[in-house]
Amino acid sequence: MHFLLTCSSIIPSSPPFLLLQSHTPKLTHFPQLNHITPHNSQHLKLTHFLKPHANPKPPLFYFNLHLQLYINAGFMQEARDLFDSMPERTLISWTILMSGYAKHGPSAEALALFKEMLSSGDNHKTRLRPDSYVYAVVLRSCGEMRELGFGKGVHGQVLKKGEAFLDGFLENSLVNMYSSCGQLEDAVLIFDGIEKPGLVAWSSMLSAYVKNGFEKEGLSVFLDMVSKGIKLDAFVFSMVIKACSNLEELNLGIQAHGLMVKKGFEKGSCLFLDNSLMDFYAKCKDLRGLRNVFDQLYEKDLVSWNTLIMGYVHNFYYFEALRSFRVLMHDICYCDDFTITSILKAISSLHDMGYGRQVHGYIVRTGFVSNSYVMCSLLDMYIECIEHESWEQWEKVPLKVYAGLERGEANECIIIASMLKWCSLLSNLDAGKVFHSLASKLAVDSDPYVISALIDMYSKCGVPDAALRVFERVENPGTVTWSALISGLSWNGWFVEALTCFNKMQLNGIEANEFTLTSVILACVALGDLRKGRELHCKILKTCYESNVSIVNMLINLYSQLSDHRQALKICSLVSDAEISWNLLIQASLKANDYEMIHKLLRRIQSCFGYLEPISVCDIFRSCSSPVLLNMGMQAQAYMTKRGLLSHPTSGNGLIQMYSGCGQIAEADLVFESMPEKSSLCWTSIISAKVEHGHPSEALTLFNEMRRRNKLVDSSTLKSILKACSQMGRVDKAHSLLMSMEVVYGVKPSEEHYSCVIEAFTRAGMLEELENFIDEVVVDKNDTKIWNTLLSSARVIGNMDMAKFALEKLLEIDPNDCFANLMLGKVLVMLGKWKDASKTKTLGPNSSCIEVQNKIFEFVSDQKPSEDVFYKLAEIEREMEELGYVEDRNHLLHDAEEEEYDGAGLGHTEMKAIAFGLLSLPHRTPVRVIKSVRMCGTCHHACKFMSTFVDRELVVKDSCTFHHFRDGKCSCRDSW
Repeated sequence: MHFLLTCSSIIPSSPPFLLLQSHTPKLTHFPQLNHITPHNSQHLKLTHFLKPHANPKPPLFYFNLHLQLYINAGFMQEARDLFDSMPERTLISWTILMSGYAKHGPSAEALALFKEMLSSGDNHKTRLRPDSYVYAVVLRSCGEMRELGFGKGVHGQVLKKGEAFLDGFLENSLVNMYSSCGQLEDAVLIFDGIEKPGLVAWSSMLSAYVKNGFEKEGLSVFLDMVSKGIKLDAFVFSMVIKACSNLEELNLGIQAHGLMVKKGFEKGSCLFLDNSLMDFYAKCKDLRGLRNVFDQLYEKDLVSWNTLIMGYVHNFYYFEALRSFRVLMHDICYCDDFTITSILKAISSLHDMGYGRQVHGYIVRTGFVSNSYVMCSLLDMYIECIEHESWEQWEKVPLKVYAGLERGEANECIIIASMLKWCSLLSNLDAGKVFHSLASKLAVDSDPYVISALIDMYSKCGVPDAALRVFERVENPGTVTWSALISGLSWNGWFVEALTCFNKMQLNGIEANEFTLTSVILACVALGDLRKGRELHCKILKTCYESNVSIVNMLINLYSQLSDHRQALKICSLVSDAEISWNLLIQASLKANDYEMIHKLLRRIQSCFGYLEPISVCDIFRSCSSPVLLNMGMQAQAYMTKRGLLSHPTSGNGLIQMYSGCGQIAEADLVFESMPEKSSLCWTSIISAKVEHGHPSEALTLFNEMRRRNKLVDSSTLKSILKACSQMGRVDKAHSLLMSMEVVYGVKPSEEHYSCVIEAFTRAGMLEELENFIDEVVVDKNDTKIWNTLLSSARVIGNMDMAKFALEKLLEIDPNDCFANLMLGKVLVMLGKWKDASKTKTLGPNSSCIEVQNKIFEFVSDQKPSEDVFYKLAEIEREMEELGYVEDRNHLLHDAEEEEYDGAGLGHTEMKAIAFGLLSLPHRTPVRVIKSVRMCGTCHHACKFMSTFVDRELVVKDSCTFHHFRDGKCSCRDSW
């Protein structure tokens, strides 16, 4: 055997590992010591030449050498067997095995070996004396186990040996031991006592601060190292990157990254450092930086892939995580339990049962079924998918997975908690009781997570009393248990009890966590208790949860639901735009009719590339449904198209409403026709648009097609069809539809439906039938919609007596109705009742708006127009007179909502807005105006005449309908 190696003398004063490395034999067929892995374990065992039959009396050096080989390969049991069989053990032998346990675990074995070594030997002379390296290994094990008492004992032994014995290597180990045990002050004292700390000492101190959560102090140590000219290595930079990662200081981390490159640590030159960088970028939500580091790696190990995948999962880029997993399996064809648990989390979030089944198959094929953590993640995946989708055929799969799980004390609590969650999702109380009994049998029913799962199960199964009984049996309930109870009470609508429990929790000095606070905020919302919600908000500001994404979004929901959307907007600054629940803010602004705020929110959403639910997309489009907001609506459509948010029928429905509200009926048609899937709401919206824009026959055709396709007809659909019948003069069809709608469509007629039929009777001049209809059919005769409709119809046909009757009914219902007072005064003048007319009230100023170059300009009735607009109006009036325009002054009732007119009626607000549009908009661009009240008859007549020579479409939306003026005609057919 001697020809295999050449051995030199050993210098006793050298550290054991240095000796071994300095005098390593020149091996001809052994694997290299530092590159032995489990993959070549079979080769290692085949070349084991220390067996008695191969070499009955091998030298001690061979024992130590092979002991080191086993430890490098991670075979601790084989190493221990070899150590126990050694005829003689030197300090090196003990040190090698102790260092193996310190590296691979369990660390307790290293401490036990140390005690055994100290007691070995027959007498004081033969007893082995630990050197500094042995003490360093033992201190490392103390730090791993947080054995502060044992570590202090070792420290005492070191101090007894004198200052000469305490070298730099041992001082660094002491710093690490105290910092690992949480004794940072002791670690600092030892560091301060080092006369000339080198790189290792500085690194130990930096690591101590970062590992104990004092990242800012750690960064200060790093700056001191840089200022003192200490040479920086990969470990130092890894600690700095970790500190920046924990603090989520992206800019600081980028600077550290730049310094790394400057110091010679090129991208790809140090794999573990690059992996740390990837983890940093992932935690700071900079996925572009994460991907750049990954793509520039010369060599990608499994840790690199795992960091990339987990980074995507952590930042909710689940599809990217799945895509990376596919590439990983294609490139290196294997993964570990960390990879699988990460990818199962992504699948759970996507609720992709199909992909989950594929991963389940891989787990079975590769033997990961014996890994309890993988199987628990698989169990959670099935439960999450069942929770969010209708997967009835898979509902029993979690039970099968549970049956195949290997039992063990370490994971029994996790398994039981997962199965209880499964019972909660299915509301399976009987199964929940079985697992409750099993938890008691296994003595895990006192585990906080099992208790919280039990409380959750009973709550979700509708038995909050049982949940309370479980809670009451807990001696000292902690945060998790209190949170489960409060959440369960809120789930069952016991909001007052939930708030009471929260108060008790605070009185007991138990700190609330994220889930507690979200449940309590939800209770405040449900109770409509804004005062309590504000109190809770003040308490949150004093905690570490003031910028927590879930809590901020719940507070947004609180203020949104309780009509304080401005406060909801204020707290958005606490989190990044990418994490804000835009859907809540949009719904709150819509509820407050704050359309301007919705448009501001849309700009922020576009800047951060935010995601919106289909209902919020619909709300945004609805907020743009005004002729003066067409450009804003088109910008919103472009963004939604880019993000792929228009595929849902709800989004398309909002787009139809937006174009209809902007007067673009042709575009609304295009949107409807291009939709791959048309919901009932979409059909209703396009039918309503057709009616509103004066196309009743097309509305009836669409209605017939809607019925042929078995789409659901609702109250709004029938209201639009009744209006269409009224516009077309089809009174019989309107009346028969009203009388049969409850039987045929299951919709009970409302005052709005009655109003449509009243309008049909009035427009047809069937006044006697109308009177009978109101007396016999209309249920609530105190509804203003009925009499406003009658008044509107009277305006169309010019029936003063009918108008007077309708107005008197309106004033009976609301004597302070300014509009009705003004109208009644005008009617009384026409009827010659001047004294009565003088007693009526007048209406305040009205306005019209127009959009030019993304700005909205408003023209108010009591304000004089600008000089340019004044001259443009005069020019239009002259041109109209030259073309033979004759003013139609038979519009007394139509003019009731406007200020007194003069000349050709060009002084009214809509005419000022139109003149401004003609001055400001490009040639042939339609002029779109929105008016706050009903358009007067004089202006209506003037606009029809203007449309014959201005060479563009004029669109006015008043309080009643749309008016599209083209070639001397209006889409309303002079009935509005």
